[in-house]
Amino acid sequence: MTTTDDSMPPLRFWLQAAAGRYAEESDAALRSEALDRREWRLLKGLARPDSAAVQERLSRHPHRLERLTRRGWVASADDGWHLTDDGRSGLERIRTRFTALRERVSAAASSDDLAVTAASLEAIARELGWEEGQRHHRGRHREGHRPRGQHHPHEHGRPHPHGHGRPHEHRREHHCAPHGGRTLEG
Repeated sequence: MTTTDDSMPPLRFWLQAAAGRYAEESDAALRSEALDRREWRLLKGLARPDSAAVQERLSRHPHRLERLTRRGWVASADDGWHLTDDGRSGLERIRTRFTALRERVSAAASSDDLAVTAASLEAIARELGWEEGQRHHRGRHREGHRPRGQHHPHEHGRPHPHGHGRPHEHRREHHCAPHGGRTLEG
């Protein structure tokens, strides 16, 4: 039997509150070294003994290392990109901050409570259709919102496609049909 107490915030509130605070603390750790999340992932990838996949991506997108190279954290060699001594030191400082953050989280609740919470969240995720290997939802993709990089052509300064910009075909149900909702077909 499940009961709810209307005076308590819903599960979603606490999930968002915890995730939001964790993200803010993570971002603060990165800001302490003037890094963003992409640069953090690149540093971690380059620090792995087998960084072939990272090296392959960077060969196509070397501009992603521009700031790290200017700072002296990453250098290019004949066999690819490598962390410098400064880069390894910076990576270790950030890892230390992330370890402290994880320890704070672990100290906030008993290991039994954390295990029950994790098992409960996994059960809820599976009930809602999550499967092993599936990527996690990121951002606020609800009705009317699109994930990063998926914009309606009229949003965020993109060219209007009707007659001046990228042309496209119209369908009767097209929601941005010109001329008061009429389509080119009629």
